[in-house]
Amino acid sequence: MARESAMRQVTNKDINWYGSMGVPTGINNVNVVARVEKVRPSLLENSLLRVDVVIRMFTILPENRTQQGAVQKSIEKDIDLICFVQLRHVEDFKNVVSVQHEIVVDKVSLRMGRVSIVGTLKLEVTYLGYVILEGLVSGFPRNAPVPGALVTVKDVQHQDVLFSTTTGRDGGYIFSELSPGTYRVAVEAEGYRSNEQMAVVMLHDRVNFTLHRL
Repeated sequence: MARESAMRQVTNKDINWYGSMGVPTGINNVNVVARVEKVRPSLLENSLLRVDVVIRMFTILPENRTQQGAVQKSIEKDIDLICFVQLRHVEDFKNVVSVQHEIVVDKVSLRMGRVSIVGTLKLEVTYLGYVILEGLVSGFPRNAPVPGALVTVKDVQHQDVLFSTTTGRDGGYIFSELSPGTYRVAVEAEGYRSNEQMAVVMLHDRVNFTLHRL
């Protein structure tokens, strides 16, 4: 079984959010704060991370003077927010290392007994993304797939063959056992001229080949 190589990756995304709540009439000054109450990440198809977030808003009303002294109240409201973060080559949720968050209240508007809040939710997702080299091998001039072609990955300096595979019925190939670096990729197929190209694989590279008949 091929040894899969993974790199620690970080993806940042800012999501705008909005909320509103009613306040007693006659109030013309409030203080609003917000916090992240819950974060529920789940991995969907094609390395898409869904993050369900519950944001709790607090509208702090001005002090009310009573015989017992100053009394201050707050109004709370939860907002459900769904965010999507595109990751790269993550097939298992266990490879999502962490989902860090920071919430910011950008703007507060108070009008006619209602306060409106606009904010930003900053997400930082740390995950393990697999190093992938893939591509398609097709034949000139119809671009028909070339199955069974031998694809080899070579060391740039010494031309040593490091890995090899054959293309599938769709002419596709994939290597997931490489370390980040620069390689030579060579293709050989019966009845075709061989071909060779460079691959620069930091996290992902796609190298396609069009072979010509002998």
